[in-house]
Amino acid sequence: MKIIYYLLLFIIFGCKSPIQKTRLNTETYESLSIEVKANFNPDRTRTQYYESDSGEYLAILNKSLNRIEIFNLETKVSERQIPLAKDGPNRVGVTNGFQIVALDCLLLATIPPQIKIIDFNGIIKKSIPVNDQENKVNFLSSNNEIPLLFGANSVFGAQPFFQNFFKMNKKDIAKYTPIYKINLSDKSLAEWLQISHPSDIWENGKKTEKFSWADRYDTIIVAPHADHRLWLISKDRGNLLGYKDGKSISVNNFHIINELSSGDKGIIENIVSDRYEIILHDSYRDVFYRFFFVGIDWESYNLSPRDLFANRPRTGVLVLDKNLNIIGEHVFEDHAIENWNYFVGKKGLYVSTNNPNRDDFDENFLRYDIIRFEGLEYED
Repeated sequence: MKIIYYLLLFIIFGCKSPIQKTRLNTETYESLSIEVKANFNPDRTRTQYYESDSGEYLAILNKSLNRIEIFNLETKVSERQIPLAKDGPNRVGVTNGFQIVALDCLLLATIPPQIKIIDFNGIIKKSIPVNDQENKVNFLSSNNEIPLLFGANSVFGAQPFFQNFFKMNKKDIAKYTPIYKINLSDKSLAEWLQISHPSDIWENGKKTEKFSWADRYDTIIVAPHADHRLWLISKDRGNLLGYKDGKSISVNNFHIINELSSGDKGIIENIVSDRYEIILHDSYRDVFYRFFFVGIDWESYNLSPRDLFANRPRTGVLVLDKNLNIIGEHVFEDHAIENWNYFVGKKGLYVSTNNPNRDDFDENFLRYDIIRFEGLEYED
């Protein structure tokens, strides 16, 4: 697998939206089950699929042994283990996700904020501090929600959290610039893109500032958790190209956060509300998948609010074409899939079916259904 530098501008303006088919039919093309050893504790917050000349692979962190396991999806065995040293000359510190960029090279997002470049033997080749004198970087991530994104000899990261959330007012929103760019050729300070949330996001009350993102060529697509609009950002120029509506018909009631909550009050307010989640780009079919959670009547479930919060039961996915026009959406059956644990492969969209709230949950296996959507073209 080679590092791909994105040089083309993503053209979206002037395109007419096709007629939207609101509900998409799906089929489970294939199911994948990988037996794992007793000492394997997967971190569902970061899974990465990649291809090489020898096949298709899934990389996932084993929290028990602090190493990245690379599974061959054909043989269903772990073919490689990348150690993440806790001490010694290759100590990586606290990690918060990774990004494989070549067959013997990956980036680690670490805390204190550094990007560490290591090989598949866990040897640190380079460490790049992520610093800024005015806007302190205190959060570095490369998980399924906000992975590191690549430009020409640069990496983009996100720090989506507002400071002093409850003391802020609507005018303060424009002061926060959550996206930064790092030049890989030197150890210069982080460059913050002068892009903020839309000034009207709190018109109807305070909502979470979190977002997910993906990219296509030169364009970064930011998908807020509590706003229907998608942001489009040019990597090359570092500016906002505009917004595109990406509303699901199932997402209508965002969580309004007026005050700090004690006990289960805030959790209940969250799970009865709708919100968006991870966005993924499917480069094989050139479409986007914007996942979302549908609010529930929590008392109708035989589970505690905390169990429902940890694994939201009603998950859906909005499918958009390459120009971010809506194709349609699908809502999965309650508890059908595990939150956060999704990735795109050559065969289709992989969704984990090993949700802890399912009756057939089994920690001894990694399980995925490969989902295909009507209207999309597949190789077989």
